Amino acid sequence: MSDIMRQTKGWFLGAGIILIILGAVAISVPLAVSIAVEILFGWIFVLSGVVTIIHSFRALNSGKCILRLLIGIAYLAIGIMFLMHPMQGVLTLTLLLAILFAFQGITQVAVALRLRPLPNWGWMLVSGIAALILAAIIFSGYPGNVAWILGLLVGINLIFSGWTMLMLSSAVDTA
Repeated sequence: MSDIMRQTKGWFLGAGIILIILGAVAISVPLAVSIAVEILFGWIFVLSGVVTIIHSFRALNSGKCILRLLIGIAYLAIGIMFLMHPMQGVLTLTLLLAILFAFQGITQVAVALRLRPLPNWGWMLVSGIAALILAAIIFSGYPGNVAWILGLLVGINLIFSGWTMLMLSSAVDTA
């Protein structure tokens, strides 16, 4: 693991700095970030739906055309709903973000325990615990105050993740 970290130290450092900057931006304008993230996902779903629908007609002979078509229609419908009703989309994405943070936290804690002999492994543990706390904050206040919490929590998570990458890149020299 430390060999991989030595080889990618520059990437860890650069990614850490970028994540910290992006996190600070997200925290400074949380409502705008919440809506921007929701609109981005809306367009991703719309485009995914269109591509999947087109693909379903190109796969007529495979016998799975109807299933692909239904999936494409679902993507398209969700994307259109996100774009037409951004605040409801923010509510949905906030719930999904809580699930993501919970999964990320569990994963980071597990990785931290595997990195335990390396210096600064505790930063990965702290980042994992922070992600779990953010998930708990969302779940405890859901659905209230979701208009701004998505952007704020994304920013906080980006800063913790960036700081973890910076600390791991500095640990390579001491390992």
